[in-house]
Amino acid sequence: MFKSAILLPLAAATMLAVLAAACVGGPPLTAPPLALTEPPPAADSPSSDIAPEPTAAMPEPTAAMSQPEPSDMAHMTNPHTLDAFPPEAAYGDYAVGTATTFAVDNRQRFDPWNTAYASPGYRELLRKVEAAGQTRTVIFQLWYPATPDTAAGRLDGQRSPYPSADGERADRLDFFLRDDALYSATGGGGGFFNLQTIYADDGLPLSEAAPERQNAVVGEITRRSMTQPLNSWRDATPADGKFPVIVVAHGLGGHHSMWRNYAEFLASHGYIVAAPTFISDGTLPMVFHDPASPFVQGATPQELQDAYRTLLTESKVIPQFYMSMFGFDASAGFDAVGSFDPTTAQVIPGGVERATTMMRNLFRQRVADVGLVLQTVRLLGEDAADCRAALTAMGATTAADGLCGRLAGRVDGASAGLSGHSLGSMTAQLGANHLPGVQAALGINNAPPFTWTPEEMYGAGETAEGLPVGSHKPVLNMIGDEDDFVQFVFVSLFQATLAAAGGDPTLAFPLEPERALPERMENPQPVALSAYRRGTGDRILAIVRDADHGTIVDDFARDYSWLAYHDGEIPFAQTPIRNRKPTGEAAFAPPGAPGEAYYQMDWATIPDAGEVYLPHLIRDWYARAWFDWYLKGDEAAHQRLQTEDPFGNLTHVRRDVQ
Repeated sequence: MFKSAILLPLAAATMLAVLAAACVGGPPLTAPPLALTEPPPAADSPSSDIAPEPTAAMPEPTAAMSQPEPSDMAHMTNPHTLDAFPPEAAYGDYAVGTATTFAVDNRQRFDPWNTAYASPGYRELLRKVEAAGQTRTVIFQLWYPATPDTAAGRLDGQRSPYPSADGERADRLDFFLRDDALYSATGGGGGFFNLQTIYADDGLPLSEAAPERQNAVVGEITRRSMTQPLNSWRDATPADGKFPVIVVAHGLGGHHSMWRNYAEFLASHGYIVAAPTFISDGTLPMVFHDPASPFVQGATPQELQDAYRTLLTESKVIPQFYMSMFGFDASAGFDAVGSFDPTTAQVIPGGVERATTMMRNLFRQRVADVGLVLQTVRLLGEDAADCRAALTAMGATTAADGLCGRLAGRVDGASAGLSGHSLGSMTAQLGANHLPGVQAALGINNAPPFTWTPEEMYGAGETAEGLPVGSHKPVLNMIGDEDDFVQFVFVSLFQATLAAAGGDPTLAFPLEPERALPERMENPQPVALSAYRRGTGDRILAIVRDADHGTIVDDFARDYSWLAYHDGEIPFAQTPIRNRKPTGEAAFAPPGAPGEAYYQMDWATIPDAGEVYLPHLIRDWYARAWFDWYLKGDEAAHQRLQTEDPFGNLTHVRRDVQ
């Protein structure tokens, strides 16, 4: 395995999706060949009736939580509690095996999306990579049901799996193919360290400490993260049986490592889970760690280091919004974007249309990548010789050499689901409609706006409400009521900022429900509620109380709030007190006004279960029920989806499940 001497500065990882230079141009992108379309529903297909609003609405915050004075904030009471542990959220009876591999498709260019939209530096890299003969390459992590050692007992109570009967216990460095230099360069797992929630010895935010203190603490976090044991095993023997496949898609600036807890839970219940890192917008996809990479064969160590630096810093999406609509160079990062004064700029003619076309093309490539990963996993379930022949013909020799035979006979290729977070949630919902053999999607914290949807991915016609038809496949969307990032993009940027700069928000959001004012529990994300209303298949919209854009899916915050809570060596704030996002008319007001303080949902002690991370508990309960019904036909799961929600005032649920 190639081991690069990557010495990228850690600060680069903290910029995430907003640090890249943006440059618009290039030929329009057509749908890649793997993006095959299922027949859309007939134009006159009747829409399912919209379920009535639940009678028990989310209770308002208590008086103790209503805009306390700063001196009183330390005395606020954490309101997040659960009276009983729902048994369906316990881990299953399988251990979890894991492996990292590559999907390759010799019919596609290495990165067609960024051929059209990337910076000049990124395009230069693409020319070098494609000249070397490298085609589309997607790294992905695989989790699968493995033979358990039940005699050893569960690793840590009901919310953990059994150990494997064989293999070697994995750690975080496995996500980086044992390359510790690369791991450190990305800030430890593709995430970023929020210095506002890390505290120095004197109790002040570390962001106020000297740089050397910041580096020391972040370095310690990275070291501990690297060696943290996971609840999955390398080279574990797969369990007997055939298992449905779920592909999970990360959001903007994400990485395949972010799905660890979610994937381990699903694999323990009999699912094969695959998580790619997308070249188009992921945090450092390790495509040049493929031993079969043609680019690697002729590159010097410095050229490889420069190539990874380019992937990390010059392939992001958000700056394109500003460049497309305002001609504003957002390459300096989020601070520069935040200081942008829309009243001093004019919307570029056709800018909104360019931005929305860009997003449609991005989803075309993302969905094609999901299709490539799904096809690769299905082939891994074939006889070893047939698997090797098919994957070698596609170019995926690493997968063929390493995994063909191990999963032979274990993959139920006819049962497949998609899941994802943020941009990945949109990818999952669009891919479920577009890719053959996908039965259902589960999204977290986002839904595709009408104008971002490639026309081939949804059907024609209107719902009974007169809205354009959306997903005809079953979709469960789980969103947080405090998602200020989604509100920034869909309200602040595409409505308030666009209007202030002389643009027309209806070009971005022609559907009136997408432009509705956000309300905390009734309508915290207008685009998500609009997508729910446009669905013609079974659907659920589950709103999670006091959850922001990352809470429901974020493994990093979960793991380190736990470490800090129990050993105190790196004192995170377990439940940071923050300002609630503004709703109603205030959503359009300039930021900066003091808001209402609250506790973000975090850990809680549940009778007979101990300490449990509530956002993941809620997510896993719904995910298991959703996929158990649509991929396994479990009637008990169907009944739960139709009638149950064991989380009381922690959730607010709309449902239409037939």
